[in-house]
Amino acid sequence: MKINPYAYTLCAAAFLGLPLASVSIHAADEDQIPASALRKYDANKDGALDQAEKAAWLADREKQQAAREARRAEDLARYDTDKDGKLEKDERAVMNADDEKARAEKKAAREAKQAEKAAAIEAKKLAKYDRDQDGKLNEDELAAMQVDEEKHRAAAEKRKATMEAKKQARETKQGEADTNNP
Repeated sequence: MKINPYAYTLCAAAFLGLPLASVSIHAADEDQIPASALRKYDANKDGALDQAEKAAWLADREKQQAAREARRAEDLARYDTDKDGKLEKDERAVMNADDEKARAEKKAAREAKQAEKAAAIEAKKLAKYDRDQDGKLNEDELAAMQVDEEKHRAAAEKRKATMEAKKQARETKQGEADTNNP
């Protein structure tokens, strides 16, 4: 009989009471914090999650898992026609068709809202710039609109530059205060 060399290691570990793979799956997951979670939950921006931040992350993960389980239970209650506790191919097809219909309805509603918003913007432009009230903008009216838009764009750039200058001044002042108070 040939003895596996790993058997000695396993026996020694068992004899000495050393855990080889007793890390729980939950603990292993906690150690591997995804970058997206770090960006979202690292409130103090130190590059790591402290206990409170990690607790918030884990609580959100548990909420998301509970929501997934609730959705699965709802799907089973709604689509499991033979009540066997799982969705067969035909039941899943009905569920997918309903999901596709819901997505299409949401997309149509979103597009209708965007079209409504675009129409409102166009109506505002016509009300403001259509001097001859013919329902469309001629070259002179378009030119007037473009001049106004350029003025607005320039004013926005000026505000942005002012805000950036104020931010830099604050940072410089903070940096000087930090160097003076070691």
